[in-house]
Amino acid sequence: MSVLLSDEVRQALQSGGPVVALETAVLTKGLPHSTWGDEFGTRPSIVDSDTPINLAAAKAMALAVRTAGGIPAWVAVMNGSLRIGLSEQEIEELAMDETAEKVSLSTIASVLSQKKSAGTTVATTLQACTITKSICNHAIRVFATGGIGGVHRNWTSRLDISADLRALAETPTCVIASGAKSILDISATVEALETLGVPILGLETESFPCFVETKSENDPNIYCVASPDEVAKICHVHWNELGSTSAVLTTCQVPDDVALGRGTLEQVIEQTELFWASSGDVGATRTPALLDALARHTKGKSLVANLALLCNNASHAAEISVAMAN
Repeated sequence: MSVLLSDEVRQALQSGGPVVALETAVLTKGLPHSTWGDEFGTRPSIVDSDTPINLAAAKAMALAVRTAGGIPAWVAVMNGSLRIGLSEQEIEELAMDETAEKVSLSTIASVLSQKKSAGTTVATTLQACTITKSICNHAIRVFATGGIGGVHRNWTSRLDISADLRALAETPTCVIASGAKSILDISATVEALETLGVPILGLETESFPCFVETKSENDPNIYCVASPDEVAKICHVHWNELGSTSAVLTTCQVPDDVALGRGTLEQVIEQTELFWASSGDVGATRTPALLDALARHTKGKSLVANLALLCNNASHAAEISVAMAN
């Protein structure tokens, strides 16, 4: 196996620049590979009519990072190499690869050994953030994603807990996300994070976000921070003064203008869960199946919200990375 670090990311890390890691499972399995169709309703401005949705999202996220002063470091497995920092051409190649799967901690070694390509989950992207330290003596300390994985619903009957939680407990990286995906058991996920010692911050919010949905008075309470500078200070205390080695999870609510009403997804989630459970598929197919069902059920509204929060989180991550660099 080889680990390849792009020159841009290497130079930025060595100079103390604001690097933001970005995961690619959202490109290979989280978003449609097709262009925007009528079934998704009104097309958002960030998606061109002739550009696949996943590729449009990648371009918009990278632009959001750069506009806020950061350097985007896409992480992916490509042809048997773990790549940290992809060119625009390489991102397009990955986004257009219909055979590319997604890899987590339990599967990345086998995919690398078979010289395949795949998008990285939160867990494997966090793994890459620490690997850079062995290459250039500097780890990536900020990472943006949409929503973390966690404890799935109905976990008492079928135990399904994302490896993201373990990675968050073991990796000193600031992860910016819109909470956990709404297809999960949110309360159980928050309790698991607290048990694992992962600080949970809310950037201008006191409620743990529920991915694409609006906040609710029943959402778990979290520590509210007012600015990226405050996040950077808390990270410094957590890692450098206390010697803690877990991530700091910084959460952002989905933008109000695209957020879905709370509870509007319950019925389709329950129906899709039942269908998936009876299909006999492996756990890796569960989240993509649910996200696809939600997009079609909401006529694209959940997809629009997902795209908006991905760009919003990428922008905030760059702001936090700049604050850390300063």
